[in-house]
Amino acid sequence: MGFMSNVQLRRPLLVLLAMLVGLVLIVPVVRAGIAIGPEAMTVTVALDKAAYLSGDTAKANAIVYRTPVPANYTYTWTVRDTFFRVLNTTAGGATYSYPIPLNYTGRITVDARVDDGQGSIVTGRQTASVVLAVMALRLDRGEYNPGETITASYSVASHVIQRPTYDYEVDDTATIVLSGTTNQTSFSFATPNPASRLYAFHVTAREGANSTSASVSINQASGVFLGVSFDKSSYVPGEIIHAHLSVTPKGATALPIQFSWTLSLGLAFAGAPTASAITTMPETDLYLQVPQGLGTGDLLIVATESSTGTFQYQTVHIGTASSGLSAEIGGVPIYAVVLGLLFLLLLVAVLGLWRRTGGGSLFGPRAARPPPGPGPVQAPASAPMSIACRRCGKPVEITTSKRPIEVMCPSCGETQVVT
Repeated sequence: MGFMSNVQLRRPLLVLLAMLVGLVLIVPVVRAGIAIGPEAMTVTVALDKAAYLSGDTAKANAIVYRTPVPANYTYTWTVRDTFFRVLNTTAGGATYSYPIPLNYTGRITVDARVDDGQGSIVTGRQTASVVLAVMALRLDRGEYNPGETITASYSVASHVIQRPTYDYEVDDTATIVLSGTTNQTSFSFATPNPASRLYAFHVTAREGANSTSASVSINQASGVFLGVSFDKSSYVPGEIIHAHLSVTPKGATALPIQFSWTLSLGLAFAGAPTASAITTMPETDLYLQVPQGLGTGDLLIVATESSTGTFQYQTVHIGTASSGLSAEIGGVPIYAVVLGLLFLLLLVAVLGLWRRTGGGSLFGPRAARPPPGPGPVQAPASAPMSIACRRCGKPVEITTSKRPIEVMCPSCGETQVVT
């Protein structure tokens, strides 16, 4: 009994002792703030480019996320080469710039090590490629017909190849048909007739031991093009869409003797309204009505010609019902025509009023107004009579013997007193 009692007494004492030890360990942590584990802070390295030229300056930005709150961070940047050898290590801020040597090519790996000063350290990494030079090469057309001339234009971007010499060649499917060297940034190739089905253009830019090249290919025109045109650019619900469809062969492509056409609002297999026709000519006209309940916006129109396997997607605008002024005359809205006529009428009225008030030429200098006379005009005693206007000099008829009288010139509107 005594032994059992001692064991029962020791257990509560051990539990109490464990609680006291835990409290002693926890209190300093609470006072200092709970430490944040590595999973609570992350850093993302963002480079300004995915690839660089030798001699470029790579710019990086470290974006740090930390919970519950940000802190004062210390950044250490490290750049490594293709084989993970250290090229540069710098302590700095959230942004970093690294001048890439002119003689370096390969890959660079940029590491950002971030320390929040509270026990959390995280590292972010980003990799980019470094090349000596890159070329741009384009042709002046996407396909050619026999006998046409193809012009190739090109340029080089590099801090090493500054004054390049260009070697070019054109290959058909088996042999070199044109080659040369130039300092110009373009050359032309006249295709023969008949011509190869394909030509490959190769250009190399070189300066000393450094070089870079580019290649593009072009095919002879072939196949069939499906053209679609509409009678209007905009429709309203309930209106009829009139579409003209035609197929045009390219190059030596031959057309079939029968054509199967479809025109649908949206995808035909989705149950959309569809019009169809079969013709023996490479063109047709199809008509579709815009559904009454259709809303406003752009509507997809799908046209197909199954004999040649061609199709075309276009959109037309669906608007609200037009008022009288929103209709068109020869493609010009009626409201624009009305406004234009009103402006012309207003201009004519202004010109007429200007001339009536003696303004002279609207765009020339206004004639000087003659000086006023010495006073009232003395009229002879006999009547009827006329006097000369003091302003314009034209005669003013007087039909009464009443004096004094004020008369107005019917030509310029000038008034004067006759005694």
